[in-house]
Amino acid sequence: YSGYFFREVLTNIRRSPLMSVASVTTVLVLTLILGYFTALMMNLEALAHSLLREVQVVAYLDDDANRVSVAQQLDRIPGVEEAHFVSKETALKKLVERMQGRIKVDDLTRNPLPDSYEVAVDSADSLELVAKRAQRIAGVSYVKYGEEIAQRMLRFNSLVRTVGVVILGLLFLSTVLIVSNTIRLTVFARRKEIEIMQMVGAAEWFIRWPFIMEGVLQGLVGSIVAATLVGGSYSLVVPKLMQTITFLPIVQAEDLLPMLIPALIFNGAFVGGLGSLLSVNKFLKV
Repeated sequence: YSGYFFREVLTNIRRSPLMSVASVTTVLVLTLILGYFTALMMNLEALAHSLLREVQVVAYLDDDANRVSVAQQLDRIPGVEEAHFVSKETALKKLVERMQGRIKVDDLTRNPLPDSYEVAVDSADSLELVAKRAQRIAGVSYVKYGEEIAQRMLRFNSLVRTVGVVILGLLFLSTVLIVSNTIRLTVFARRKEIEIMQMVGAAEWFIRWPFIMEGVLQGLVGSIVAATLVGGSYSLVVPKLMQTITFLPIVQAEDLLPMLIPALIFNGAFVGGLGSLLSVNKFLKV
């Protein structure tokens, strides 16, 4: 049957070239939007992760604390990647540099800053747990980890994911509905032929499959063109952005495109076939 189905697809396209072009163009435009938005969402998430990784747990020590013991206990906390010791002298030097000369070491009778450990964690979700565990270690006077900043960044990251999923879902639904309506016009134009096939006893799957294959083909063509445009433009723009905006983490093309391009092409073929299936099913009243 595959040869017959393929001939029927070509016949349908020749009979309704404008509708076929409309379906392909619809899939192309919506896949372009989907591709660029996905790339934007991935970069926003990478930015949020990068900012969160800059947030560290800082454990300030008592004057008589056992540094070796504290370091060993910090290393044993789940989620801790590294604990870096910062002496009070180093901390004061950094403070003086940060204040840009507004305070001088000579003005101080003693160093008021404590020794500390700067603790890097494996993920933002580990910040609170590590901070609480570090606070219970003997010799640690108090712990800071930028709780307010971390919570804001976590909320931002969650917002990016939620908005992204909602918009991606709406784009997917829009593509299915528009392709479905376009294919429905093709089905309606061939209603007499379909009725004759039903009257002579043709199985509904036999009637349905050429339209599904047509939708898949239109979705493939549109999504392949869109994926090529997305991949090409991203590969061209990203290196220039990385040279211009050096302080922002940008997902490189080789890390994003091998996942994004196949997903866009598969999505186009899937929504094309699904849109056709919905149209034919509604017409046949399955």
